[in-house]
Amino acid sequence: MNIYKIQTDYSYKNISAKDEVTINQFKDFKGQTLAGMWKVPEFQLLEDVTDVKSEKNSEQTKKRDFDARSYGNMLFIKNEFDSLFNQMNIELLPIIIESGEPVFSFLNVLDIVEAIDFSNLDYQQSMEMLKSNNIKFIKAHIGELQIFRDKKLITFYYCTEDFKTLIEVNGIKGLEFEQVGAAT
Repeated sequence: MNIYKIQTDYSYKNISAKDEVTINQFKDFKGQTLAGMWKVPEFQLLEDVTDVKSEKNSEQTKKRDFDARSYGNMLFIKNEFDSLFNQMNIELLPIIIESGEPVFSFLNVLDIVEAIDFSNLDYQQSMEMLKSNNIKFIKAHIGELQIFRDKKLITFYYCTEDFKTLIEVNGIKGLEFEQVGAAT
């Protein structure tokens, strides 16, 4: 079974947190439920925030009509697609992106599993495996999951072909899927 890392498609505009407090809270999200403590965070298009002229010019040439973004250890999708994830272990929490963008949902993926097989590898071998996009995933730990995060590499979102197909069939724009390994 092929495994993909979910990434941002950089042909679309990027987003940025309105303040550092917003972005810092996401580093603590490690698969726990957030519904009871959720405060709707606000984001802006990068071109509206950056003071770097070349970055602003670059952002202005990008497509605006994205449906999803992978931003650091966060994954956002337009809330009109929320029903696609009803059968998955995902909390859908609202976020706001300014500049007239529609309301999005943060996909709080609650499935955090020991998915990457680091057994019998030293540090250097582990790094080589990760860099080569020949990551060995443990199929028994992934089971029937379509999207998950790894316990050791918590900042990345990984998915199976089924999830990738779900996104593509529904025409969700703004994400890329990089094949990074296989589950055996």
